[in-house]
Amino acid sequence: MHPREDIRNLALYCPKLALGLVIGVPRVPFMVDIPLQFSSSTVNAPPVVQNFLNNLTQDTIIQRISYNLGQPNSFPGSPFSSLYFNQLKQSGATGVGVQLDVYGGPKYSVTGSFIDLGNLADVLAVAWPSGWPLFKQSNVKVSAILTQTPVSVPFNVTLTFLGVQLLDKSVDDLSDSEARARLRKLGIDSPDLALLLNP
Repeated sequence: MHPREDIRNLALYCPKLALGLVIGVPRVPFMVDIPLQFSSSTVNAPPVVQNFLNNLTQDTIIQRISYNLGQPNSFPGSPFSSLYFNQLKQSGATGVGVQLDVYGGPKYSVTGSFIDLGNLADVLAVAWPSGWPLFKQSNVKVSAILTQTPVSVPFNVTLTFLGVQLLDKSVDDLSDSEARARLRKLGIDSPDLALLLNP
């Protein structure tokens, strides 16, 4: 079990994934890139928008978001290129603002506004310490703008979403209420939300 995973917390909002982790269903890595390219150096221009190529086919826990930066016309052939991008990452001020939205079901905004790309991983770690659940048939839309003029264009940004999925379709096919009932049989508190939310 990953040390960040808190089964009791996960059982409250993502019971199928919690059940799968408790009963030992094998997990497989989930990785997807979202490439973004700025061909103009204009600051605060209309955003570049990309999303996952396909909607998710099953519930997924995103455990980390990483990113890479590239400006192929800056420092060509120079060893200082990697130093420049490492310093951008270390400073947390990449000059790229991103906004994340989830659509499919349920639809919601993750960041609410544009935040610096360097802070994105911190948002995930603080808001979802047990992992960020994305549900079956949902997708993530990334909108990105330049907040500082880059050294050169094109300016390439690649966001990588890293997580896990369960390798057993039978767990994924369960309803949330059935997964909650099975968790309760195992002694893990996962209340029936229909009873709590309806007066």
